[in-house]
This record gives sequence, C-alpha cells and structure tokens, in this order.
Amino acid sequence: MKKELYEMKTRTIISIVILILLFFSIAPFQKFYVDMIKENMAAIKPYAEKFGFSNILDNLNDWNYYMYTQWFGKNFGQLIPIFAIIFAFPLFSREYENGTMEYLLVRKSRDYVFITKVYIGLTMFIIWITIGIVLPAAYSLISGKDLAYSLLFKYFIHMFFGGLFWYEITVLFSVIFNDQVKPILVSVGTLIITTAAGFIKPLSFLNTYPYILGSKIISEGKIDLLYTLSLFLIGETIVSIAYYQFRKKEI
Repeated sequence: MKKELYEMKTRTIISIVILILLFFSIAPFQKFYVDMIKENMAAIKPYAEKFGFSNILDNLNDWNYYMYTQWFGKNFGQLIPIFAIIFAFPLFSREYENGTMEYLLVRKSRDYVFITKVYIGLTMFIIWITIGIVLPAAYSLISGKDLAYSLLFKYFIHMFFGGLFWYEITVLFSVIFNDQVKPILVSVGTLIITTAAGFIKPLSFLNTYPYILGSKIISEGKIDLLYTLSLFLIGETIVSIAYYQFRKKEI
C-alpha cells in the first residue's frame, strides 16, 4: 500500500494548501468585509431585515460571529462534502481502471485491501478536517482575538460525521464503478440532488448542509445528536454494502 499512501499524501498536501489559502483569504479581512457591507448598507438593509439579519453589521464586527459564520458556517463547511468525495472517489475505481486491482489481490486478501484503502483515505480526510478546525484557533491565539473555543469540538463532530457520510457514499460508488469518472459524477450528482430536495420542507432532512454548517450549534449551542447518529448509522450501512460488494465483485 506504499503507492496508495504516496498518492493519498499528494492529494492531502494539495487539499491542505487549498484550505490554508482559503482561510487566509478570509481571516485577515474582517474589517474589509465589514467596511464593504457598511458602504452598501442602504441596498442591503431591506433584505437583511426581511430575512432577520438586521444586526448583520454588529454581528460581523464580532470575531466569534465572523469566524463561525464565514469560515465554519460558509467557506470551510461548504467544502466538507466536496473534499470527502475527492478523498474517496479513486480508492477502488482507479485500480480497476488501471488494471492493478488483480495485482493487489494476488498479494493481499480482499479484506485487507478494502480496510486499508478505506482507512488510509479516511485518516487523511480527518487530518484535513482537523487542520481546518485548528486554523481559526491558532490564528486567534497569535493575533490576540477572542474565540469561543468550546464550540470547536462541536463543529468538529458535525463536520466529521457529515464528511464521513459523504466519504462512505463515495466509497460505495468507487467499488461499484470500473472507472474514475463515474464515482465522482454520481457522488456529486447525489450531493446536488439531496441538497436541492432538502429545500422542500418535508424532505429537509435530505440536505446535510445545515447540519455540516452547524446551524443548530449557532442557534442553540449544542450538537444535533439525533442527526449525528442517523448519519453514522446510514453511513455504516452504506460502507457495509460497499464491503460486501467488493468481496463478491469479479475483477
């Protein structure tokens, strides 16, 4: 699995660089964003009042609100499902496409190949999420800004289990399809469809973004335990299906 580690390491480094660049395009520019909103307040105010954001200017002046809404609740949070898909889609499909799966299975058992591939990818994804969580904390300490550190763990739980769910869905598609294009297209398509369907009130549970972005953490200050457990159980069912599909798949 040295080859897998090398390729996953490269993908992880690129993903971390993107994450750091994105963070530093947001964190140092709080005053710039506040000033920009202030200049356009006349146009923004009617819409802000309509949607219950009449105190948007005061809120964005608060570092906690700015960081948790603009980083966790927007930019970083929105990337979680996308990067979960990126980390998972080539795990098996690349081997099928390149004709190297037969070589792996000659040397190792199917159980070993499945578990190793899934957990290497998941470990790298967890490292990526952890860096995204730690960045605001480190920046706040260095710059002398006050951050509600107690919320970081809660956001980690939401982002980890939300990301794990999409990672496991993509693992299933990576096992099923024999090329690298279909798993990513079907996974992204599933994300788009479930997100769009979630805007219909009776189907709102299909949209994982409010959970991942921590809407309940912001509004109530607590973890959504029921949704967390639901995602975990559904995700484990999906990855179990992927495992049994891989066990019986003809290579």
